[in-house]
Amino acid sequence: MKNTYGLTPDDLKYCRDKIDGQKSYLANNHFHTSTGQVKSLLDVSFSANISERYYAQLSNKINTMHSLAMSYDLKPTFLTITIDGFFRDFIKGDFTRWTKKTDLEREEYLRHIPNNDVYGFLRQKIKEKKRFTVKDCYNVLSFQWYRFSAGYAFKKLRKEDQEFIYLKAAEPHKDGVPHFHVLLWVSPDYFDNFKNDFKRYFPAPRNHEVDKDSKEGDTVGFQTAINNPVGYIMKYATKSFMNIKNDDELDYLQAWYVKHKIRRITTSHSTIPQWVYQKLFAVEADWFHLTDSLVRHPMLCEWNKKENQIMVIEECGRVLEYDNGVLTVKSLGSDSILRQIGTPKERTSISSVKYEPVPSTWKVPPPPNKIIDAYIDGTHFLYKNESLKFEFDLKPIESNYINQKYYFYRPKTLINLTPQPIKMSDFELWNYYHDEIDMDTVNAHHYAHTHNQMIERDLITGEIIPLNANLESELWGYDYEF
Repeated sequence: MKNTYGLTPDDLKYCRDKIDGQKSYLANNHFHTSTGQVKSLLDVSFSANISERYYAQLSNKINTMHSLAMSYDLKPTFLTITIDGFFRDFIKGDFTRWTKKTDLEREEYLRHIPNNDVYGFLRQKIKEKKRFTVKDCYNVLSFQWYRFSAGYAFKKLRKEDQEFIYLKAAEPHKDGVPHFHVLLWVSPDYFDNFKNDFKRYFPAPRNHEVDKDSKEGDTVGFQTAINNPVGYIMKYATKSFMNIKNDDELDYLQAWYVKHKIRRITTSHSTIPQWVYQKLFAVEADWFHLTDSLVRHPMLCEWNKKENQIMVIEECGRVLEYDNGVLTVKSLGSDSILRQIGTPKERTSISSVKYEPVPSTWKVPPPPNKIIDAYIDGTHFLYKNESLKFEFDLKPIESNYINQKYYFYRPKTLINLTPQPIKMSDFELWNYYHDEIDMDTVNAHHYAHTHNQMIERDLITGEIIPLNANLESELWGYDYEF
């Protein structure tokens, strides 16, 4: 019987229609190059299911990483990572095998199941006995790999500044449940550390079954005797991509990745980032050559993703320069341009985000200081509602604020707000100036501001009172006509 990997014919049709729709969109949208050529978006696409160039690029990258690993004298290990059989039950909504475990076993195993925004709240799903999806199982494996990559073995490598390279491929079992194949290159001196971490972070019993054919004491999940390491990964990568050159249709295996949005291949950071390779692909399609140019001296190979700039100076004197959409090929020491591709793009200004320094100790922030307007006997006051430092009379008073009534105890000391003439209407200012200002107690500067405001609005005639240090002693020497 043909494997369907848990998919139905309707699932296959949906995935085929989706890919055909994407391909049609890219093929029917065109642009002009700097040389006047008309190209479609399909011509420049690197999509896994659409572009012929994606698989070639992936093969190029895998071979380059393998050659780089050999130059570092690293040895390959091949990991096969599966999850426990009861996850298959979860997909069917059956939690019988899980509930039969003891409380201690369940508590121990839950450490290997995510419960966060990144990988999903799957512990909660188990607690509520909700049916799992294939993507949930994939997230469980990804979470276990994340813990493994953050474990002691990898930390030791990084701390001792040792090189490592890995390629991780996801693949379905016949029923659609995912598992991982990982090709990991490290120094043999660290094999034991990785074996111990492998046992710690991947609890499924199948991972740790002894491989009876191995003379190295390997397990089914952790193998060090490998004759053709690249062939191992390429075997899984090859069958997961459809043959676009022959116009083959998507089959059930390839549809499994599309349906569940699962990435086929994941790699460690390469020496040359993928975005750099794709920018230079038009004139340098060999990933290994670019990597070799970076590793050997006195070559220059640098890039700045924020500024969208790349500079590569090769030993032969060829210079590859990419600057914000324009790729230029020229000779070192010469101003003449051998080849130029692309058109300048409009630079987008990136606003820098200023972050506050992290405090040494965390404190609960104080509550905001709420202020209420209060009108007592016609006088405007500010009342700090959250402050407990005021001494209060026992008699409550009433205040109107935003059409609501607040009852509070009158503080013995209130903040009396000085009226602001500039915010008053002409009528309010006239009444305030003639009826409310007490000439015996008014502040000289406040009187001068009010008086000047009256003159500026042509409500009175006279001279502007200068605001100077001797204002209080000179104020009453002016004559004004009302």
